Amino acid sequence: MDKRKLSIILAVVLAVTAVVMVRGYISQTEKQFIKEERKAYVVVATANIPTGATIDESMITIAAVPENYVQPKALSSTSMVVGKRAIADIFPGEQLMSTKLTIATKDTSLAMRTPQGKRAITMTIPYLSAVGGKVRQGDYVDVMGTFPYNQQVGGQTTTELVSVTLFQNIQVLGIEGGAPPERGQAVSLPTDLALTLALNPKEIAILTYALDQGGKIRLVLRPPLETTVEPVPPVEVNTLWRYVFSNLGQEFMQPREEVSPVVVQQKPQEKPAPPEPPPPQTVEIYRGTEKSDMIVK
Repeated sequence: MDKRKLSIILAVVLAVTAVVMVRGYISQTEKQFIKEERKAYVVVATANIPTGATIDESMITIAAVPENYVQPKALSSTSMVVGKRAIADIFPGEQLMSTKLTIATKDTSLAMRTPQGKRAITMTIPYLSAVGGKVRQGDYVDVMGTFPYNQQVGGQTTTELVSVTLFQNIQVLGIEGGAPPERGQAVSLPTDLALTLALNPKEIAILTYALDQGGKIRLVLRPPLETTVEPVPPVEVNTLWRYVFSNLGQEFMQPREEVSPVVVQQKPQEKPAPPEPPPPQTVEIYRGTEKSDMIVK
């Protein structure tokens, strides 16, 4: 009887233990399922955001994702993202994390705003050459220049102006000066701008030499998501006229027919006829009754 009771008690304990374990497993599975079904709202990129870009509302949206898939340091409000600068590339669909953003304001040091691998360089540029002063900190621009180019033609040195695209998709780190006059103030020409660009060391050397050669620099403003870099050949006077004539049509591309000069053909002067020789002189000779004439030379 003692062994039988002990077996019964042991069976009951094992049964209770199994029930407790099964209920614990079911409870844990239910919690996991509920957690996966629970959604969290985070800020997600809708477009490619390159390193250094200042984020605006057109680049982001709010998306609901399962709590298990929320990334650490993910931001849940657009107000926490708009106006900040990306310190690493952010791809479409990626959650925006505070570790990839920094505040891009004038209070941030220039060194903090300079991307890795770049250097900050400042140059002065006329107000109108910077898209009429519309360039702002955080924008991306193309840098163009016009410089004198020397070449040998027929053994002589000739100089002509050549326009080239120096750099493309360059970040503007800062811009100062050149503010237009306010309303009610006397109209005056804006001053030059002090423009700070993010360039690599080789680009800085090229820009420095170009400025020392007296070249004229001009900026071309890019849209926020335009990052394409394409080769652009230099432009000189022949390139300009080929472009103009190609747009006018094929008839303007045909070479002009050379007009032969009008040549007045003069009649050759007639040589005067040689004078007629005088008639030969003759002498009459009589031989008996016969007469003959003999020419005297």
